[in-house]
Amino acid sequence: MLAPTASGANLNALPQTCFDDLYTAVYELIDDAKAAYQVVKLYKGSHSSPDPHEIVTDFGSWFFEHRRGLFGYVCERAQSDPGRYVVDDLTAFDSAHQPRVSSGEAFNILAHHRNQVDGMLEEFLNHVADREHRLGWYRGGTSGFDDEARAFMCAHFRQLGIPSDIDDVMIFAGGAKAVFLACCAALMCHRTFDELRHRGGVLLAPSGYYQSLRLLPAVFGGTINVEDELTGTTVADWLAETEHLPGRLIYVPLVNNLDGHVLTRERAHDLAAAIVAHNLDHPDNPAYVVGDDVYVGSYLHDGIDAMPIGAAPGMAPWCVSVVTPSKTFTLPTGRVAFATARSPVIRTALAHYRTVFSHGRVPQSNELVSAAAICLTPANWVTRWNIWNREQVRFFASEITSLNTTLRRDMFWTELPQGGWYVPVRIARGLFGDRVRNSVEALAVLLYYGGDNPESGLAALPGELFGHDGDDAWFTVRTNLAVDTDTIVRTVQRFHDVATALLGNRRDQVVDHALGRAHRIVPDLDQILANRRY
Repeated sequence: MLAPTASGANLNALPQTCFDDLYTAVYELIDDAKAAYQVVKLYKGSHSSPDPHEIVTDFGSWFFEHRRGLFGYVCERAQSDPGRYVVDDLTAFDSAHQPRVSSGEAFNILAHHRNQVDGMLEEFLNHVADREHRLGWYRGGTSGFDDEARAFMCAHFRQLGIPSDIDDVMIFAGGAKAVFLACCAALMCHRTFDELRHRGGVLLAPSGYYQSLRLLPAVFGGTINVEDELTGTTVADWLAETEHLPGRLIYVPLVNNLDGHVLTRERAHDLAAAIVAHNLDHPDNPAYVVGDDVYVGSYLHDGIDAMPIGAAPGMAPWCVSVVTPSKTFTLPTGRVAFATARSPVIRTALAHYRTVFSHGRVPQSNELVSAAAICLTPANWVTRWNIWNREQVRFFASEITSLNTTLRRDMFWTELPQGGWYVPVRIARGLFGDRVRNSVEALAVLLYYGGDNPESGLAALPGELFGHDGDDAWFTVRTNLAVDTDTIVRTVQRFHDVATALLGNRRDQVVDHALGRAHRIVPDLDQILANRRY
């Protein structure tokens, strides 16, 4: 029994006021530096475009004026008969606006779901297009008409090759993290009446996983195993080693969050073969998979053969595929995620915990605008921004090469990503001296190297936050290059300033100041790093 304090309160029973996990520590350092310096901010995940495509904002405005949904908007924009909508209006809209997902295909999915036959299609279309989404109604089921968004998203998943029906699609408030949270809860908890038992579990992820993911399994007594890369062999070995454990989940990103590597068709097939073979042999304890597809379409290499893990052969019974409007489609403020899962078992569990965490009641406006961002955005808009991002990362790489030439030594190294807009920057360990032992401490130097100069500082994310350990020669920080050219120039100048300070006779002074301030902001930084598990 814990001893009470003199006041009668038990200190160990009070809410925790200090959190000593790596995620919290890194952002405390960044927030401190932002308050003291004009740092160049390369740590966020924002898209290059300040706004989504104009059709998305146009629909949002139209929705708040008319309270009608996606099909009403599509028909209104393409209406041929002033008195009545016809199915050809959908075809006309698709032809004129070239949305990523055909409104005609989405309507066919919804009509089939509602058992509408050919002779009834136009009457049904007018019913769906005219109905109003009242903001005072709770969302979900027939009361809130979420079937429109689910029909469009079903068409989206099918377009990617992911098997999906409208009833397989689930909508979550809270973004992708809400789906990941529900997946962990579904596999790592067991409810008996009013008792909820955390039985724990383990999540397998590649180095470069979504950094917020590191916070979630521990909520339910679980942990994370990290592999440098997920291959058929590494996954098969892990499955064999953990076959006696409950609550196994494999996280497979379409685009790696650290280095931008894209899941190719060949590798997706390789992973799927290992997972399917294992699950067929272990039907009472299968490993489930969550496919993080939020960067779908954001590819920087022409002709790359990308494949979401949910589209790989045989994966449907065990996979939850997730997409949001926040990345490729530039609507992070939507805070909505769409997931599809063929298995009624996993859907039932996800639905339960979606309700528990209050992620099921999505506002009509967020739900529909988010679906519009993913589905109505033209593919050529995505392509144009991919070209922009590719030019920016190539420019950055050339500037880093020039910086090394100026320094007359290779202090920095970059690898061009295949997708997304993040570039990992490797920084030579020798630049910092022996006192800087990891990429988190290297980040502290990047943040605080300027001393009293407010026009200094560079904020990126250390590799450890993504499960990546540095090697003997290099530290790693992740930069977001979805920025303008001037910001890239300022970034390279800051790298130059850091290198110049560390290569001169001030290195000890710079490192002393940086590490000293970092330890004042996060006093137990050494212990946090020593106890990092993934």
